[in-house]
Amino acid sequence: MKTARQRNATAMHRRDQRRQQIRDLLTARELLTVLTLLVSLIVTYSLWKTAGRAEEAGLQRGFNYRVREVTDRVEQRLLVYRQVLRATVGLFDVAGTVDRAGFHDYVAALQLSQTYPGIQGIGFAVVVPPAQLQQHVADIRSQGFPDYRIKPPGPRDIYTSVVYLEPFSGRNLRAFGYDMYSEPNRRAAMAQARDTGQAAATGPVTLVQETGEQVQAGFLMYLPVYRRDAPHDTVQERQHNLRGWVYAPFRMNDFMRGLQDEQSESLDIEIFDQDSDGALVRIYDADGALDARDPKLEMHLTRTIPVANRRWAVAFAASPAYAARMRSDRARLILQGGISISLLLSLLIWIFLDDRARTLHAADQAIELALYDPLTGLPNRKLLEERTAQALAAARRHQVRAALLFVDLDRFKPVNDNYGHAYGDLLLKEVAQRMQGCMRESDIAARLGGDEFVVLLSETDGPETVKAVANKILDRLIQPYRIAGHTFDISASIGVAIYPDHGHDSTALMKSADAAMYAAKNRGRANVQFAAAGDGG
Repeated sequence: MKTARQRNATAMHRRDQRRQQIRDLLTARELLTVLTLLVSLIVTYSLWKTAGRAEEAGLQRGFNYRVREVTDRVEQRLLVYRQVLRATVGLFDVAGTVDRAGFHDYVAALQLSQTYPGIQGIGFAVVVPPAQLQQHVADIRSQGFPDYRIKPPGPRDIYTSVVYLEPFSGRNLRAFGYDMYSEPNRRAAMAQARDTGQAAATGPVTLVQETGEQVQAGFLMYLPVYRRDAPHDTVQERQHNLRGWVYAPFRMNDFMRGLQDEQSESLDIEIFDQDSDGALVRIYDADGALDARDPKLEMHLTRTIPVANRRWAVAFAASPAYAARMRSDRARLILQGGISISLLLSLLIWIFLDDRARTLHAADQAIELALYDPLTGLPNRKLLEERTAQALAAARRHQVRAALLFVDLDRFKPVNDNYGHAYGDLLLKEVAQRMQGCMRESDIAARLGGDEFVVLLSETDGPETVKAVANKILDRLIQPYRIAGHTFDISASIGVAIYPDHGHDSTALMKSADAAMYAAKNRGRANVQFAAAGDGG
């Protein structure tokens, strides 16, 4: 049979194990919560970055596609206009002589404004040698243009004149009679077209069609027209047999109009004319607020487009509106959702482990409450009965005595009535501490309830030893109590029952001790009385 010390040690060890388990759960709760949150956020960050990179790559692909699309449209439009000029050269080659009415009907059939947006018209500039200047002017005036003259005036080695330009109305009337060969930029392109037999374009020019309002950069494209059935295989033959040039003037803003669809309108497009030395001159800017070549822009590209004998550098940049419209919310939703899920998982783990810890703590408290008095911490009636039965079994086995002391406080009720239960509870705690200080480690002090206590003395030598312990307890209990600034004087009535003299089991022994306690009260209180022979059965 285990001694009371061993039983207490075992109980304390189990309690310590439970409490250590609770502490481990609380530690695990904090660690696992932090770890789960950290890992979840790392995964969220990784997914967010991956989605962001995928989105940026998608934006770049979309941007590149728009760049190719616009570039192809520009190249296609230039090719179409070159073919229109080549078809016009074919008109002169086939017809030989093309009069004004025939040229008008031909161009009208092309429906330039509907079919070829951006082109200002199609014209024909004739070569006029100085010796034929007066006759040439006279011929044109005879066609119903009495004020006709070649502009600008002045002597030069060769004259040219725009004699046909359709549609022959509006701005185009300003070009009638203009000698394009007199202006260096135009002359360079016209000479190259003449000498090569291929289309040639000018650098940026201000068209004579401009009226001074909303002036745009412009350029012209030329194709040479040689005399019919005359050789033009060599440069000399081409120069000698040149009749003139068919040409088309373009205003850059009008030329670019319609090339961008709804999805590419948010692209800033800038076009630079590049001469043979590599120098760049801006001739078009879709959005003056941006510099498409700025390396700080999020997305920008530059493409080179051949324009007859020249090259255009076309710079593209995505405006903030383009990026905002094309960018999806996928990365942001992943980030927000990942953070929410991370917090939720962490919260669930915290709640689960906290609930487990609370459950163990509640179970530990319930064990404590089932066997111990919650106020004083002493064993309660249930644990006392268990320990008494064990002590009596041991005493019976070893043929020794055991004793039960029933302690009832005297003058305790006035403390509760006059000072309140808070003071009464503090007084009861002090009583429990004093009683425990008077016993051996193998003995047990228990609280039955109210102001009733029981002391179990296991393996006692006899009545004298029991009486000495009882008197020691009584002496301690009658000492003044100083609690929260107040002094209380109480005493105790103690009834003693000895095994096997006053009972052979815990019930009989408790009954005998209870009777002896009442006997002590009847004898004036503050004394110790032993049970009478035969009490308890």
